This record gives sequence, structure tokens and C-alpha cells, in this order.
Amino acid sequence: MSAAPAADELVVLARITKPRGNKGEVAAQDLCEDLERFAEGTVVSLRRPDGSVEPATIEWAWDHQGRLVIKFEGVASIGDAERLRGSEICIPYGDLGPAPEGEHYYVDLIGCEVLEEGTGRELGKVEAIQEPGGSLLLEIRRDGKELLVPYVPEICVAVDVAAKRITARLPEGLEDLNE
Repeated sequence: MSAAPAADELVVLARITKPRGNKGEVAAQDLCEDLERFAEGTVVSLRRPDGSVEPATIEWAWDHQGRLVIKFEGVASIGDAERLRGSEICIPYGDLGPAPEGEHYYVDLIGCEVLEEGTGRELGKVEAIQEPGGSLLLEIRRDGKELLVPYVPEICVAVDVAAKRITARLPEGLEDLNE
């Protein structure tokens, strides 16, 4: 069973996709859907594609048609913004705070054991979360096999992140789709 992330382990809030405009702004894919996390003056960590990490202060951020537009202090040109392409905007896990009522952070689902409702049969462990559009998919692996399970209440009927356990009621034939 995987342990909960350490308080100082970095959690990705957004991924910078490209420069935007000519004043150092960047466009980013929002992974947390909480614009307040990008408030003016917020200090975040930028994890570069090479793995290096550096602090950055958000000057301002806003949502533009489902994409974040962010301006960091000291990033003043297209060239400066281009150097941030592919970087991840992160905060320490300990800074997340509790998840909203009835919701779970993706990072807390990783490593959860998935058991079939009724039988208790082990389906595998959650290794990743996929966002194909629509419902999230839990990427579950067992004995080298992958099973994609929609993360919806009708299927994932009980989630206990403290125990790292998810109870699932699989629709008939779902397991056969991945064979």
C-alpha cells in the first residue's frame, strides 16, 4: 500500500503550455480547477522539464476559455515566457489543505487498492488518473494488465483515501474491454 505523500512533496496545480501575449504571460492547463490557488502574491514552485525546481511569485492569473493565463513576477517578455514552456506549477502537498466535502485529490487516489464490491476481489492499484474529457479514468494495474475504470459514484461506490482503498461496482463487461 502506498503511503500518503510527504507534506513537502510537490503536487502539480497546472502545466505551462506556451507563452501568451507579449508581456511575459503564459497559458497553462489548470489541473486543480481552483483559481484562488493562483492568487496575486502566491509563491509556487516551477518544476522545469529537466527536473530543476525554482520558486516563482504569481503577479496575477485569470481564466480564459478554460485555460489559465498567468503572469509571474520577473517574467516580462515572450522570450522569458518561452523558457517556462513545459514547466509544472507546484505547491507542497502539505499546502493543499483538506479536499472539499465529498471530493478527493488525484494524488490521494494514486496507490489506492481497488476492490470489487461484494466479492472483495482485488482489481489492482491505481497508478494514474486520466482525463480524456468527460469522466476521469482510474488507471489500475494488476499483474501487468491495465484496467481503466471511470471515476464516477455509480462505479467507485466507496473511497477511503486514509486506508488507500476504493470499492468498485464494475459494469458487466468492463474488464473485457481491456483484453
